[in-house]
Amino acid sequence: MKSLKFLSLITLYICLFSIFIPYTFAESDKNTQILTLRDCLQIALERNPELLASKQQVSKSFFKIGEARSGYFPEIDLSFGYQRSYEETKIREDYSKNYSGQISLSQTLFDFGKTSTKIDIQREIYKATESQDKKTILEIVYNVKSAYFNLLKAKKQFETSREVLKQAQRHLELAKGFYEVGLKPKIEVTKAEVELSNAKLNLITAEKTLRQALLNLKVAMGMIEMPDFDIRDEDYVIRKLDEKESINIAIERNPQIQEIKFNKQASIYSEDLVKREYLPTLIGTGKYGYRGEEFPLNKGWSLLLQINLPIFSGWSTTYKLKQAKADVAYYQYREESLKQQIISQIKSLFVQLREAEQKIETSKLAVKQAKENLDLAMARYEVGIGSSIEVVDAIVLYEQTNTQYWQAVYDYNVTYAEIEKTMGIDR
Repeated sequence: MKSLKFLSLITLYICLFSIFIPYTFAESDKNTQILTLRDCLQIALERNPELLASKQQVSKSFFKIGEARSGYFPEIDLSFGYQRSYEETKIREDYSKNYSGQISLSQTLFDFGKTSTKIDIQREIYKATESQDKKTILEIVYNVKSAYFNLLKAKKQFETSREVLKQAQRHLELAKGFYEVGLKPKIEVTKAEVELSNAKLNLITAEKTLRQALLNLKVAMGMIEMPDFDIRDEDYVIRKLDEKESINIAIERNPQIQEIKFNKQASIYSEDLVKREYLPTLIGTGKYGYRGEEFPLNKGWSLLLQINLPIFSGWSTTYKLKQAKADVAYYQYREESLKQQIISQIKSLFVQLREAEQKIETSKLAVKQAKENLDLAMARYEVGIGSSIEVVDAIVLYEQTNTQYWQAVYDYNVTYAEIEKTMGIDR
């Protein structure tokens, strides 16, 4: 009779559980936008204000090439004037006035390559600015990937916490049923209640972590005011990378190295420009205009051919040349130092990548085993041959292995993304 009553209670609890749980843990709104990693990257690269600001710096640097090129063209000035003057002497007072209008043209005829060298300098600086922009793109791509996989980890941990809460509720209902029919002591119910409370607290923490991870992704995308959205699971197939090849690509394509190379070349051109300051400059100037006190005004013109030859400038040119040489040496040493840093960084990242890869394979199996262990422990408890301790241990183990697995997935993908960033790959 007791057994029949017990089975009836268990059936009732299971039915109630199956009815209410789906509503208690309803999925997100069906109208919520679902974004892939590619979608997030596209939004970031189109609308992130930091990247848009970087693009303006590139444009500014490009326009400076045009400014340097203006040295090839003449300077034309147009001026008009009216002068009123008064002079008082012992003999008389004299008022005078003067009207003038003039157009002048000044052209550098020959400067021994100074203008062309200035253009070369600005071109190299422009390339360096493009490399800075590339570095900004890589940083944004990496930040979005890191935030995306962190959000995915938080999402999976939230789902695990919901599953644990579901199992804890089920455990409590079973414990109550056993207690009511006299098959389990009161302490079994108390343990299950404590377990349920802990599961609820863990779910609250997981939800907070999930919301913070979503906010971090919005910040990385530069879209903090964007409405909440969901993300799609990505493919976690292990990708093969060759360490030596990655180092070679990084040395060739890393934007920081490229920026240093272009700045070094600009310094070489700057050194050449300073040397040319010792050479003369040939300038031609022409003027045509009108001047006089009464209309019609007198007209006239003039032509001037002028050679400017620097003789002494207080050794300023000498010190400029020494600064330019120091700049060239500085960028040479910086390039070599950065190469060593990149090689060291990639080697270290590959160690982390291999570790995360091994953890993924191991923890994937551990998750499967922990789920089987939980199902077995719950099944044993249902038929009255298991204990609450066994069930609680199984639930805790299941939660831990899930957390470890998604942490390993996050570590692998973020490390892989950092390797790509170091290699100069922005996909």
